[in-house]
Amino acid sequence: MDQPLETNRTAGARLVVFGAIAVGLVLILGAGAKLAHTATIPNGGMPVSNSKSLPNLSAYDPQVEVTKQYLLALTSLNYSAAYQLLAPSVRAGLTPAQFEADRRAEGVLGQPAVWADDSSSTRAEYVLGKPDGSSDTRRHRFALQQEGGRWWVDRETPLDTSLPAAPNLSAAMHQFVLQRAGHVWVNSVELLRQEGFEGGQLLLFSYIEPRPAGILTAERLAVLTYYKDQGDGWHFQGGGSYGLAAGMNMADVSLGFTAFGPDQQYTAYYGVVENTNAVTLAFVEPNGARHSQNVKGQRTVLFLNERNPFEQLPFRQPFNSISVKDAYGNTLRTNPESPPPS
Repeated sequence: MDQPLETNRTAGARLVVFGAIAVGLVLILGAGAKLAHTATIPNGGMPVSNSKSLPNLSAYDPQVEVTKQYLLALTSLNYSAAYQLLAPSVRAGLTPAQFEADRRAEGVLGQPAVWADDSSSTRAEYVLGKPDGSSDTRRHRFALQQEGGRWWVDRETPLDTSLPAAPNLSAAMHQFVLQRAGHVWVNSVELLRQEGFEGGQLLLFSYIEPRPAGILTAERLAVLTYYKDQGDGWHFQGGGSYGLAAGMNMADVSLGFTAFGPDQQYTAYYGVVENTNAVTLAFVEPNGARHSQNVKGQRTVLFLNERNPFEQLPFRQPFNSISVKDAYGNTLRTNPESPPPS
């Protein structure tokens, strides 16, 4: 009668031992991953939008046009024409001679890019060549006035590059786009992925950027940002436009690179899978590190690393090579291209 009981005890003891070993392995592997700060996190994300433009954007054409004409006049050193585009109330307190002297002292403008901000303001980006020979790329806001049935330029103000604490992560995304692009473009925000990381939150989201780097037209970009809750709200901790944003709607898989955290402690390669036929992704970093992932059924990819403090961040060329294949071994398009164009 005692034998079955002894057998059950032995079997139970084995289960306890095996369970302890399994828990130990999980803890060890988890600790190893934590120490390495390296993760490849598959995530289906949300459906990717293909929208590259906003509805009813033409309603802001008159405001954009007067700002553009004003800046083009300054570009060609036609100060009298630019002065005539100032609001009558502004001209009442500013002589043409003083306006020209102020603008000449500031420098010479390069070709501007102008887009809508809201119903009474626009934004513009241009290069300013200063009298001392230096140059400065500016992204400024222009306040406009409507008088006598037409729009006039009221004032130009620099944009605040800081981001205030946000009450929640949804507000944090909207603040980022508002600071970068303006009120009109906030409506284009789409959350693609959210991950907890080092006591904070990583947000991968896309929005329509009116002036992407190196592109003349508006484009949907995916950016990765990092936030931490510090009691008074969520604080921006890096990422975003720092590095290479993933330009969407141009390839089957779009990839980006950024750094975030104290002293850019962490680096991230991230991307959006826009073609559901994509099965495998492989890329090589400039330092030779290789990464690969099965992306079948995935909409986003994310590779996180703790940065080697002795290596420079590869902002100029984050990828040595990129390869994306479908189930038949066909090569799909990537953005950036591989190899990168020289």
